[in-house]
Amino acid sequence: MTSNVKSPHAHMNKLSGKTKFIEDMNLPGQLIGGILRSPHPHANIVRIDTTKAKAIDGVVAVITAADVPHPPFGPTRFKDWNILAEERVLFIGDEVAAVAAESKAALEAALEAIEVEYEVLPAIFETEDAMLEDAPVLHSSAPDNRPMHLQLERGDVKVGKEKAAVVRGGTYVINPIYQGHLEPIAAIASWSEEDGVTLWAGSHIPYLARETYAAAFGLPEDKVRIIIPPIGGSFGAKYVLKMHLIACALSKAAARPVKIVLNRTEDMISAHPRVPLKMEVEIGADEEGRFVYKDATVYANAGARIYWSPNIVATACTRPDGVYHFQNVRAEGHLCYTNISPTTCMRGFGNAEMLFAVESIIDELAEALEMDPSEIRMKNIVREKDVTIHGYQLDSCKLDQCIEKVKEISGWERKKDLPPNRGLGMALGNHVSGFRGIDPRFEGSTAVITLSSAGELIVQTGEIELGQGMTQTYATIAAKELGISADQILVKSGDTERNPFGIGTLASRSTVMGGNAVHLAAKEVKRKMLELVKETTGEDGVFCYEGIQVNDRVLTLEELAASYRGLHAGDQLTVRATYSPDTDRPDKTYYGHPSPNYPFTAHVAEVEVDPDTGRVKLVGYWAVHDSGTIINEVGAKSQVYGAVAQGIGWVTMEELKVKEGRVQNPTIMDYRMPGAADIPPIEIAFIDGSDPHGPFGAKSVGEVAIDPVPGAIANAIAQAIGKRGRALPLNPEAVWRLANDYE
Repeated sequence: MTSNVKSPHAHMNKLSGKTKFIEDMNLPGQLIGGILRSPHPHANIVRIDTTKAKAIDGVVAVITAADVPHPPFGPTRFKDWNILAEERVLFIGDEVAAVAAESKAALEAALEAIEVEYEVLPAIFETEDAMLEDAPVLHSSAPDNRPMHLQLERGDVKVGKEKAAVVRGGTYVINPIYQGHLEPIAAIASWSEEDGVTLWAGSHIPYLARETYAAAFGLPEDKVRIIIPPIGGSFGAKYVLKMHLIACALSKAAARPVKIVLNRTEDMISAHPRVPLKMEVEIGADEEGRFVYKDATVYANAGARIYWSPNIVATACTRPDGVYHFQNVRAEGHLCYTNISPTTCMRGFGNAEMLFAVESIIDELAEALEMDPSEIRMKNIVREKDVTIHGYQLDSCKLDQCIEKVKEISGWERKKDLPPNRGLGMALGNHVSGFRGIDPRFEGSTAVITLSSAGELIVQTGEIELGQGMTQTYATIAAKELGISADQILVKSGDTERNPFGIGTLASRSTVMGGNAVHLAAKEVKRKMLELVKETTGEDGVFCYEGIQVNDRVLTLEELAASYRGLHAGDQLTVRATYSPDTDRPDKTYYGHPSPNYPFTAHVAEVEVDPDTGRVKLVGYWAVHDSGTIINEVGAKSQVYGAVAQGIGWVTMEELKVKEGRVQNPTIMDYRMPGAADIPPIEIAFIDGSDPHGPFGAKSVGEVAIDPVPGAIANAIAQAIGKRGRALPLNPEAVWRLANDYE
């Protein structure tokens, strides 16, 4: 049930519908689980009566907070989680009770029969209200409702402001959006008093999730096993989830396996969307267009509990400063509790959000200085061998080439001659290839390669396949080092008991971190296999497509496996390699070199706006990337296509509409995401180049590809209508209001 990929058959299984996701899986004796959720954004729980629910035929277990442990726990240093709500509910959808039953009918009847009496309390929904002196306190650990307050300054912003000849800026608003993964949130839990709990669930950080779940139940980590079946998309949603814990608690209470599958509406009302941000950003430039300072204040809505929102705030306040030399920067971040569903990460992870503001302001500075937007960018960008203001060491950076190439393929020079209601917009982006600050104890990755008796090379990793093609990339890396067919390589991951420890798939780390580990392991297994050939034949061998060439004979991998087992008491040839990058954990001021390398990109969007309706049509899109050596070009291009499509939805149509804590559009019918007709022709190019710290010179591509999209589209719309939108989404109503000066 783990994620095993043998190129290319796994892709064919998905295309043919043979891949089994959690919803397709069942265990003997399995029960159906469900969750009773709060109808109020903030209320005391006065009374819960489960008597009637327990009496329903087919109901096996009904649990409330009284039936589960209550240690302080959570996936970050903010230990504000619970398994089920204790004294208060903190958002509409908060988990109050849970049921395990033999049938769906019994489950639904039991959930309906649970009696809960609430005392409704005043609620807060916006960060500004959360920080008011008389605001209700959501967590005693943060009496001002502000669990995180970030402040940093490099250089002297006051001096920078004195040097500025032109200043532009404003307030930029980032909309909460739903990750929109095709596979629903689901889990199966099986509790054994002897062995602990086994959880089948979608998570791309299973080892960190295991640590959180063990803490929740007071178990040692080796009593929690997490198995990851194929994941049908995540984009940040499937990290660590309370419904996983509830499935485990139900299984313990029922003494049987329990499966919970959230329907789309339930998922969306309790979803953990992209963190809503309000950003006050200002940038100054001198007469020549050199940036002299950047000043930013970020207000972030964490919702009712902390998921990964602190990381989003820190990223928004720092990472975009790695694209340009601002010389002096100041940032302040306020993360606040409110009575909405807890918010979390989504592709771009705070970087894309701040770049929306930065790239918009840069276009305004260019206009004020009568400069081409590409020229002012080229004047200020970071370059190879630079060290950024926050300490990022750029051993490779071809951002200048990205700008020149995207101008060429988009026909940038026609920008000044476009007809009315048409616009071309440019934006730049950067990202990381892993991040030292995720877990201070370890950063890197381990790979194990085994030569099986069947003649397959089995690669095991702790990184997780999300559908992004990681396992295909690992097979390609190993095959390239060995000089054999990728069809002879099987990649396994997603079992905390069997596979090596891994930080997981986040921070765009899988290709560089996991890929480097696979590359090291492949080198070692290659050395051992050639030693084996020398030992058994007395001759030197050379790897070839079918196996190892020895004179005029080819030894197959199956023959080599048999030889090794015969010489080593039946053991299989196995190697283990760990890649640990020479990076720094950022200090208390967020200074450091946290990633082995950094990808860069330049995008151009072309739009046509209907002035009568405000509808934005993407006419064309061009994306040029510096992602080092491209290991799998089809996969890399697919990442860019998907990121641009996702960004188009984010900027032009998507928004999880929440009013007084209640999601107004909790279905896919009401939550509009882009379809094929919304996506323009997209031209993609990669700049040739190798980074010294990536496998075969590779850098990441998955997240950096969305980072410039909001800025590029917003800048194109601004040219088309002559007005600038500073709040996402720039949907037809918003664009029409801008174009017609209608507040």
